[in-house]
Amino acid sequence: MGNGKTGAKAGLIAGLLYGIISGVGSYALLIVYKAQVMKSLSASITSAEKSIGLTATSLYSIQLNTAIIGGIIGGLIIGLILGFIFGHIYKKLPGKSDILKGVSFGIILWIIFNVGIGALNIKTLGITYYISSVGIGIIGVIVYGYLLGYFFGKWNGDTVEHLDENIQQ
Repeated sequence: MGNGKTGAKAGLIAGLLYGIISGVGSYALLIVYKAQVMKSLSASITSAEKSIGLTATSLYSIQLNTAIIGGIIGGLIIGLILGFIFGHIYKKLPGKSDILKGVSFGIILWIIFNVGIGALNIKTLGITYYISSVGIGIIGVIVYGYLLGYFFGKWNGDTVEHLDENIQQ
C-alpha cells in the first residue's frame, strides 16, 4: 500500500511549477501558431455560438488571456490527483531513488498524454504545433516528476532512500 496523502501533497507543489511551465508554454504556442489556432477555432464555431457573437478572434483572445492562469490551476488540480496516484503506485515504479521514480512517472504521463493523446491535434493544428507541444511537455513533466519524487521522498519515511539508510544502519 502506498501513501496517497503524501503523494497528493508533493503533487500539489510539483503541479504548481508544472502549471507555470504549461501555462507559459501554451501562451507561447498560441502566439507562435496563431494562424493555425485561428483556422481551427473558425472551423469549430457553431451557428449557436455565432448567434451570440462569438468569433474566432474572441475565442483566441480568451485562450490567450487565460493560458497562464489556466495552466497554473490545471497544474495544481492535475498535480494533486496524479501525486495521489503516484503515492499509491510508488513501489511499482522503475527507478532506484525517489527522484528517478518521480521522473519515470512523469515520462510515462508524457508518453500517454502529450505524445499519445496530443497526436489527436495533428489534423487540426498541424505537425509543427504538435512537435512543439510535445517538446514543451517533456520539460514540464521532467520538472514535475523531479519535484514530485523529491518532495515525496522528503515527506515520506517509506521511500527508497530512507529504506537504504535503514538497511545500512
